Amino acid sequence: MAALLHWTPMILHHAHINGLTVCMRRRHLLQTLELRNSSWRTSQLKAFSRFNGKRAAPSSSASSSVILATSNIHAHGLQTIHDTHMVDNTSNRLGIGHTQTDHNMKEVQQRQQAALDFVVPDFIPLVPFKMNPGLEEANNKALKWAVHNFESFMSPEKFQNLFYQENPHYLAGGVYPDAPISRLDFAIEFLAWLYVLDDQSLLSQKSSLEELVQMQLDIQVVIMAAYPQDKSLQDNLVKCVSNELGHFEFAKDFVEKVVAQATTKHLLGSEYDEHISPIASAFQDLWIRAISLMPKEWSLRFGKIMQQNVFANFLESHNLHHDTCPSVSTYILERRKSGLILPALVLQELLQDVFLPDSIYHSLPMQRLLDATMDVVCWDNDIWSFPKELVAGEMANLVFLISKKEECSYNKAAKIVTEMMVDKCKEMQLAAIDLKEYCKIHEFTTTQKAAIEHYISCCNHWVSASHTFHSQSPRFQVVRA
Repeated sequence: MAALLHWTPMILHHAHINGLTVCMRRRHLLQTLELRNSSWRTSQLKAFSRFNGKRAAPSSSASSSVILATSNIHAHGLQTIHDTHMVDNTSNRLGIGHTQTDHNMKEVQQRQQAALDFVVPDFIPLVPFKMNPGLEEANNKALKWAVHNFESFMSPEKFQNLFYQENPHYLAGGVYPDAPISRLDFAIEFLAWLYVLDDQSLLSQKSSLEELVQMQLDIQVVIMAAYPQDKSLQDNLVKCVSNELGHFEFAKDFVEKVVAQATTKHLLGSEYDEHISPIASAFQDLWIRAISLMPKEWSLRFGKIMQQNVFANFLESHNLHHDTCPSVSTYILERRKSGLILPALVLQELLQDVFLPDSIYHSLPMQRLLDATMDVVCWDNDIWSFPKELVAGEMANLVFLISKKEECSYNKAAKIVTEMMVDKCKEMQLAAIDLKEYCKIHEFTTTQKAAIEHYISCCNHWVSASHTFHSQSPRFQVVRA
């Protein structure tokens, strides 16, 4: 197994292992990536419009740019906004924004105008958008679950907006187009839970730091309670707290509290259920169902990813509230965790009833594929949500950080981010080639090869589905402060 972990894709460049064939395939891939199909977006929107009730009119232009206003703001005019829009906000990463009070209406108007002048650059994913044909049937089941778990603590307006207007089930249907209906409802429920978690993680007048810490504690206890004696979960929790929450006062005894509660309260106990937050209770239901279907090795992997991502999402919202402006390199690394994409990628093993051992999952080509996918999806989200976050006064967005670093306009920064996304798509495809070669070298089983194919497919569909969802969902419309 050590060979699996230390293998490097660089060997593919040598003729000893069919190097010529691989290099030719790489060259063909890079040439193909440059041939952008201008008709792709029209077919993409037509497919999506069948489910959202909108008619997608074919574009007369090859460009898929979405123009939010007719003129651009140049770097000189934007520098003032760079310096002045760092104010408290309550808008979140996945697009739900809230009106905030700003004592300087001129600054508000500047941000509004910059948002209206923002242009979403052209970007065409590598695979066409595809919708799961069983989406509506699965969503009927998922809506009943959502009503049971969320309606009691969400306002009727917010519940209506999320589940009947923003429609996260369309995202699930596009991300997992080949998932069986019997498990697609689970995917819809899990993605909906991620959206609600992202919203609930905000520091605002409605959610104090103490309430968010308790929610974090409840979720971590739910994860740990499934395997209370597992040292790898405990060690991962310690690492997460140290890396993500080390500067918080409450972090000192956080792990001890989680371990103590996890070892004294049974995961299925009714007494335990009554004392956890609604968001943790909803996750408890998902977690119990997941681990009942999957091997312990997968469950522990998924649990560790959730430990890390839930903490990172909370930390990001805290940084937004305190106007913390990270470097571009730091932001990119942290965004992979706070973006909550990785657990949804790993979830496809459950949906497709396949399993990869940790030795394969943690291999270099697999991690390259996953990292590149997370980058593309998160950066695409940053572009689409930028106007809304700008109005809210947020800084933790790659468009803003690139604009500040390069001293350029927001529109220029968005083009740079899009170019970065195209490069990452190439990395995804190259990593997929290396991963398939890795399968051959180590003589994977037929089942393991099938799981690899599902991962590659899921990564590609995440990019196309997320991009389509962002372009259509009212969740990412510009709102005025």
